[in-house]
Amino acid sequence: MLTKNILLIDDQPDILELLTDYLEASGYTIFQANNTTEAWAHIEREQLDVIVLDVMMPGEDGFSFCKAFRKHRTTPILFLSAKESEQDRIRGLTIGGDDYIVKSVSPAEVVARVNAMYRRQQLNQVNNKQRNIHVHNGSLELTIKDERINLSLYEYRLFHYLYENRGIILSYDQILYKVWKDELQDPQIVRVYIAKLREKLRTYDDILSIRTIRSLGYQLIEVDYDEP
Repeated sequence: MLTKNILLIDDQPDILELLTDYLEASGYTIFQANNTTEAWAHIEREQLDVIVLDVMMPGEDGFSFCKAFRKHRTTPILFLSAKESEQDRIRGLTIGGDDYIVKSVSPAEVVARVNAMYRRQQLNQVNNKQRNIHVHNGSLELTIKDERINLSLYEYRLFHYLYENRGIILSYDQILYKVWKDELQDPQIVRVYIAKLREKLRTYDDILSIRTIRSLGYQLIEVDYDEP
């Protein structure tokens, strides 16, 4: 069932109401949270398509929330914050945010950014279903040939990155930065998780293959698959 559910997390009621009005006018169903405790309650109950997240809030801030959220879920996050330094924007994107804008922008631009994130997500889901491969949003699972595969957090991040860039050779450094973000890791960790992922995908090597490109990195190859 197609949903258009947006979670707004902000401790300023006037901003929540303003964005709710604009987003509802664009056809979205809105859930509001004044803090991250309320946000977690919505996350457990609802199927969410995009999260709009403030940074400076009482208790847990938006950065801490995003980092914790990304350990288990993949729903797109748009940071909307009064913190406008380059350092803050880079931090937000590095820890798992998909976009970052400051509160001085118009509500119309916020809606446009949400629309873009929502369209990308829906397009990816449609394309995946057409290929008989479904990357589950919001959970650490894949479905291939109607069979569900459970992945760890980093296996999921790795597959998601490879699959989004299928056919492209990705270097060790690119993978390390994208999958492990700001966490300090030995580059050897990439080889370890490639091996883990290959083992879980071994049954489906007729349609998916992770190739090692010597001295360069890895490349996910997808073979066209038609159901019998």
